[in-house]
Amino acid sequence: MEMRYSQLFFLPVFLFINGVSLQKTAVGFIGGSVVLPCSSGKPPSTVQGIAVFWRHRGQNVYIIIYGEVSEKGQDPEYRNRVESFPEEFKRGNFSIKLNNLQHTDAGEYKCSIITEELVWRVKLSIKEKPIPGEGTEPRPEMILMFISILYTAIIF
Repeated sequence: MEMRYSQLFFLPVFLFINGVSLQKTAVGFIGGSVVLPCSSGKPPSTVQGIAVFWRHRGQNVYIIIYGEVSEKGQDPEYRNRVESFPEEFKRGNFSIKLNNLQHTDAGEYKCSIITEELVWRVKLSIKEKPIPGEGTEPRPEMILMFISILYTAIIF
């Protein structure tokens, strides 16, 4: 009986090490772009039998059927804002790039690779664009003031 409990204890560790956990996070900025990752367990022998569906809040974001991008069924909210990397399909990479990010793009995206019964979940967080010159970057007037004080201290 004790052996069974120890096996159950190590099962989640074994599954995590073997990559069964397919949850990722991504961060993007309003108006910018972000790549959402999705790849198959192994490169397909041919892209002709591959079907991949990207979904967000029940909407079709991007569809790849038999190695070809399909706009049929794509939600208008994502039209002309999503692109993929077709040259990567044969390597099993079905990641997408979402452009012109908006607050409504935040949330969980699901990439379903139907032929492998594999689902990636990517949580996208959207932040405001950082304002140049704010934050930890030194401002030119502060540098000039520091040099003036240092110069004055050396002279006197």
